Amino acid sequence: MPDCVENRQFSRTEISAAIQYKVAGAEMLHEGLMGNISAGGILLWAEQELRVGATLYLFIHLDELADNELEATATVIRVVPAKQDGRFGYGCRFEALYSNPHAG
Repeated sequence: MPDCVENRQFSRTEISAAIQYKVAGAEMLHEGLMGNISAGGILLWAEQELRVGATLYLFIHLDELADNELEATATVIRVVPAKQDGRFGYGCRFEALYSNPHAG
C-alpha cells in the first residue's frame, strides 16, 4: 500500500463550532458547522448542497476570539464524499479575511 503524502500548505486545527454562511448572489443566511480551520480555509458541514466553485460569505464567531467575529469570502474547492449527521462536507479556501471587532 503506498504511503499517503499530505500536500497541505497550512496545518489544520480540528474545531467544532457553529458558523453562518451565505452563498454569493443569495440573500438567505444559513447555519452550518465548522469541522476544522487553517490559515488557508475551513471544512464546512452544511445541510445545503453546494457546488465546487461556489463563492461563500462566512461569519465565524468563536469564544476564543473574544468580541471579534471573523468574516471571510471563501470558495468551495472540494466535496467530502460522505455525509455527517445529515450534512454535506465542503473544503473551502479563504479568498479574503476580515475581522469585525465587537460583532454580535
